[in-house]
Amino acid sequence: MPLTKNARARRAALVGFDCAVPKRLEALMAQGELPNFRKFKEGGAYFTEGFNLPTVTPPSWATVATGAWPRTHGVEDYYYYVEGRPLPHRETVQAFGSRILTAETIWDRWDRAGLKSVVVNYPMSWPSSMRNGVMVMGEGISPAERRHMERGNAHREYLAAEGMLSTETFGQGTRVEFKRAKGWTGLPPGREHAEFAAEVNFRESAAGLEPVVWHGLAWASGGGGYDRFALAPSKDFGEAFFTVSKGEWSGPVELDFELLAVPGGREDTGDCGDAARREGVGGPEAASVPGDGGGGPEAGGRKARRPPGEKGVFRAKLMEMSEDLDVFTLYVSGISGRSGFVDPPEAAASIDFSRVITANDIGLVSYLCGAIDRETVSELAAFHSEWLLNAAESLLEATPDWDLFYMHSHPIDWFYHGFMSDMESPDPVIRREAYALELAVYRIEDRLLGRLMELFGEDTAVCVCSDHGATPAGPIFNTAEALAAKGLCSYVKKPSTSYWDVYEESEGYGYRLELEKSRAVPQKYMFVYVNLEGRYPGGIVKGEDYERTRAEIIDALLDYRHPETGERPVLLAVRKEDARVFGMGGSQAGDVVYALKPEYMAEHGYGLPTGESGIGSLKNVLCFRGPGIKKGFVYERPRWLCDIVPTLCQATGNPVPRDCEGAVIYQLFEGFD
Repeated sequence: MPLTKNARARRAALVGFDCAVPKRLEALMAQGELPNFRKFKEGGAYFTEGFNLPTVTPPSWATVATGAWPRTHGVEDYYYYVEGRPLPHRETVQAFGSRILTAETIWDRWDRAGLKSVVVNYPMSWPSSMRNGVMVMGEGISPAERRHMERGNAHREYLAAEGMLSTETFGQGTRVEFKRAKGWTGLPPGREHAEFAAEVNFRESAAGLEPVVWHGLAWASGGGGYDRFALAPSKDFGEAFFTVSKGEWSGPVELDFELLAVPGGREDTGDCGDAARREGVGGPEAASVPGDGGGGPEAGGRKARRPPGEKGVFRAKLMEMSEDLDVFTLYVSGISGRSGFVDPPEAAASIDFSRVITANDIGLVSYLCGAIDRETVSELAAFHSEWLLNAAESLLEATPDWDLFYMHSHPIDWFYHGFMSDMESPDPVIRREAYALELAVYRIEDRLLGRLMELFGEDTAVCVCSDHGATPAGPIFNTAEALAAKGLCSYVKKPSTSYWDVYEESEGYGYRLELEKSRAVPQKYMFVYVNLEGRYPGGIVKGEDYERTRAEIIDALLDYRHPETGERPVLLAVRKEDARVFGMGGSQAGDVVYALKPEYMAEHGYGLPTGESGIGSLKNVLCFRGPGIKKGFVYERPRWLCDIVPTLCQATGNPVPRDCEGAVIYQLFEGFD
């Protein structure tokens, strides 16, 4: 029986918490934490077996937006193979943005019906093609961030990425050296004054910002050593952006920034420098794909005209300042802009950007480089959440007749990538600190959910979900090693000197493939390609040998035993067409699709959504609440992320996207037996 008109929701909303792990969410709620998640769960329908494949960000959120399987919506991995390129993994790009979707989204379908949608920071949404709705850029994992067609882990931000002013060398920072202060106007009272002048080059800027010279001033305010610091655009203390002591944040600083004549800014090496080499990590590489427009707002949708200059906001925290100034690090957040990432552009006028910063990646790269601490990561997560909430509140209030709201928030995922393995550390101090940071991040997301619930009201059907879970990093599986053991590929190990090198190694790609000697090429998370002659540049396998080569690849994967454990890490390996039964096997899939056992993964991406390992799980959170939805209902059978879209359409009586393949979850509605 259909829902009665009175039981239908007036509108629908989806709030996605990237990488939220059901068993961790349930554990924290059982401890009396997360009151808003508890309220949502107890007042609605909760699913204990939420699944999606692959367990990685872009394809999962594409499924949540379209109700289609990856084989249909065209996004089958975090990385995307570009036709005409060689096969090695490093030639792939990040699979973000609406251009690569081959299935209709729920907001585009509702837009065709004349309904209004508000979409904020949803990874697969930008550029917008809506005529009635409002969108805040979703072409990456953070708001106002572009990853479409970027290689590796590169990204561009509106306006620029985080950095440091430091006496140490950081690849994403500027090296400074203090000297005795001279020529300043209005010096503050103190025994000693020291200064530096630093040319700041803004990294990973989507718009491209002209470098600036900023002046630092340190002084001893009491009887001890240097303890106060100010940053200023000139040697006039009266113009200082802020004054701080060690461990203190500045307030939001809003400035006018000048754009470069050629957008895109300077390329950066992505090396964290000396501190990174000690920690064994680096900063993200930034290399755009030649010939690609970069996925900015000018490349699709309504034109987003950009002024010759931009207002931007940042905050800074004095991480270190020794009394003799031998050690000094000022963390400078990313520069958060106000245009170029909202469609239609005039909708940006309803948002006050002067008080908030995007805090992309919640400082994870800077933490791994040794520049900031865990407390600062937590604070940046709060700033990130404040930016999202500010945008959501402003747009919902400016669009009172909205029909659909979709938003994604990423801090939990960043946390698990940086700290999940610490939660199983044999060191009790490390373990305790990691658990404390996990709780802090979930509390931040809980506050975000609580405020959104207030904005939605009781007449809205709301889905809260995650795209996948996470498990602690296990022994690394090098796919090329398994294939090379059977003579299927050839490679040489490469040194790990930059962030991208280290990142590739952690993903099992710490080598340089010798394509001319390789019949099989590992690519992305779960795929191996046959290096077919005439199909790929450098291909060496003749067409008549295709099936035999595929069979050899499957045997090599299943026969391989990991050198550290002696066990087989590969759970399954099948032909591309066989993977269609679990939603994959489309045009982007490799010739062989495989999955690892959960204990051999690095957080997520390589395994089936049933995977459980240690404190982690690859299942996704899935919960509904609203008119006509049962309260306190727990469903203990598997449901898939593709079921979300048709269920929200059923709850509201609104149309279903044309490519939707999921099923309505009838069991959660009152009145259905």
